[in-house]
Amino acid sequence: EEFCVILPNCNLEGAAGLAERLRNGIEKEAIELDDQNVTVTASFGVAEYRQDEPASQFIERTDQALYQAKKNGRNRVEIS
Repeated sequence: EEFCVILPNCNLEGAAGLAERLRNGIEKEAIELDDQNVTVTASFGVAEYRQDEPASQFIERTDQALYQAKKNGRNRVEIS
């Protein structure tokens, strides 16, 4: 599944740092499913909104970063 998090007043470095902390926290959580421990990972695409940029372009850049993270091996953060 995919979802979007908007971080007002947060620069690219801050957003990427948060994404990395989330990725790391998700990876460390063991989930018990049918008496087995399952590890979940997450890939993140991060972009900073550019003034006067159409929202659709901002979302597209972020989405491309996400797909690059998946292409580069998953369980990682990619920045656009």
